[in-house]
Order: sequence, then C-alpha cells, then structure tokens
Amino acid sequence: MMQWKNTATRFGAIAKFFHWTSAAAFIGAYIVVYYLIWFVDEDSSQFLPILNIHWVLGVLVGLLVLPRLVWRFMSVQPDDVPGSNAEHLLAHFAHWGLYALLIILPLTGYLGTSLGTDFGIFTIPTFKDTALFAWMMDNYSITWKEFEEPMDIVHHFLGKWVAWGVVLLHVVAAFYHHWVRRDDVLTRMLPEK
Repeated sequence: MMQWKNTATRFGAIAKFFHWTSAAAFIGAYIVVYYLIWFVDEDSSQFLPILNIHWVLGVLVGLLVLPRLVWRFMSVQPDDVPGSNAEHLLAHFAHWGLYALLIILPLTGYLGTSLGTDFGIFTIPTFKDTALFAWMMDNYSITWKEFEEPMDIVHHFLGKWVAWGVVLLHVVAAFYHHWVRRDDVLTRMLPEK
C-alpha cells in the first residue's frame, strides 16, 4: 500500500512527488537553456519556442515550491540520521539553500523576462505588461531597463555559479549517505519497492 504521508523514517508519496517533480523541472530548465546557449543561434526561429520551454519549466518550479513548503511545515519530517550536530546543521542549511533557489530563480526569471510565454494553449504575460509593473513605474519612476537588469544579474549569477554547486552538494551528499555511510537518507526519498 502506498504511503501518502511522511513518517519518522520515510517520506510519503506527496513529498516524493514534490521533490522529484521539482528536480525534473529544475534540471530540465537547465538542459533547455544550455542547449540554447550551445546549439541555437539567437536569431533562429527555433530560439523563442525553445526558450519558452525553459520559462514554463521555471514557472512550474516556482508554482510547486509554495505547496511543497506548506506540505513540509504541515507534515512530520523523517528523523535525522545519526551524525554530528555540524553535519545536521549543514544538511538543513543546504536544504534551505535549495528552497531559496527554488523561489529566487523562478521569481527573478519571470520578473526579468521581457517576452511573454505563449504555448497556444496558455500564455504567461511578461511582468512588464502587468498592472503591478505599471504601478511601480508610476509611483517609483522606474523604467523597464532599470528594473530588468538587476533581475537578470541575480538570475544569471545564481543560475551559473550558485545553483550548480548547491545541487551538486545535494546529490553528492545523497550518494555519500547511500554508499559510504550506508544509511537510508537516499532510499527514504526513492519510490517504494
């Protein structure tokens, strides 16, 4: 029988759904954007439709993070595995760093994008076309360029230099726990057998 809720020893199906769906969308967004950077010319007719995929995956990550955090706060969390206080502190710090990236990257990506996303089925308007940005322009005398540039800087810096390291730390730690420590840190997040 499928375990929906977390217990003191395992994550439930809902937490696993949020984890693996977020991970797939996050990694997918990276694959798409690096495909664009390495293989597609910005003047190509393929560029914008492929970039739309990156944007939609980013929006998916952003939309998943709020219910994921609500579920985390409402649910029992599996107990920490045996280890030092420093290890537990580092693990919790790394997890909250991942959550911060799951919020900041989609947010700065959306806020710093000057083109809307149009898949035919649905569209996501650009932030510069929203009533909120119009209000910001009127009340703070800010131009799109003045607003967009810092968003792009933060998004690209975190995406190029910080996220890779935090995600790599997360993956290496999971494998370290599985192969070296031989505890259940990795297996309790995997689908049940």
